[in-house]
Amino acid sequence: MTYAKPKPELKLVISIGANIPGILGDPIRTITAIRPQIEKSIIQWNVALNCQTIQAQNIDKSLSFEWAPLFETDPVGGPTHQPKFINTVVVVAGEEFATVKPNEKAAISLMKKFLELEKIAGRERGNTETTWGPRSLDIDFISWGGLQVNTKTLILPHPRLSERNFVLTPLSEVLSKTQGKPRRIKPQNIWPE
Repeated sequence: MTYAKPKPELKLVISIGANIPGILGDPIRTITAIRPQIEKSIIQWNVALNCQTIQAQNIDKSLSFEWAPLFETDPVGGPTHQPKFINTVVVVAGEEFATVKPNEKAAISLMKKFLELEKIAGRERGNTETTWGPRSLDIDFISWGGLQVNTKTLILPHPRLSERNFVLTPLSEVLSKTQGKPRRIKPQNIWPE
């Protein structure tokens, strides 16, 4: 018996966070205000990648955006006594989107769009003296399918993903919408926890 090979999942995973007020307001208002701009940037980027296959009337329907709820999280690294972060994650998929092979050039192009959105929110990345300091907006490109990139501008998948509860918790919320939440079973004598 042969089995059909499943199509690879070519989803984008993006993490968004903020912990200080910026031009757009407090962290919750900033993330709320930037959300449609993130979607618009990804749609425009997708259209540029798929200009032959996406009809004008279907531009907004070509992608699905699955947003996680907002979470308040402790800062990881950086200066002590900085405010807690507000974080969320968006997972992006779509039929026409899945026709594009993930590639470094396209990924860097999208990251540049995210950096422009951070500037709109008042983030200045020029200060390299403080690592993981307070931010008015932080947009991290976490992954795009199985693409691996290692450049000065972008590293995919995000190198510290497994250490970032502020990404993993919202991401699990999004995935549980489409895959169902795992059900914890009662403790087993043969399985120490």
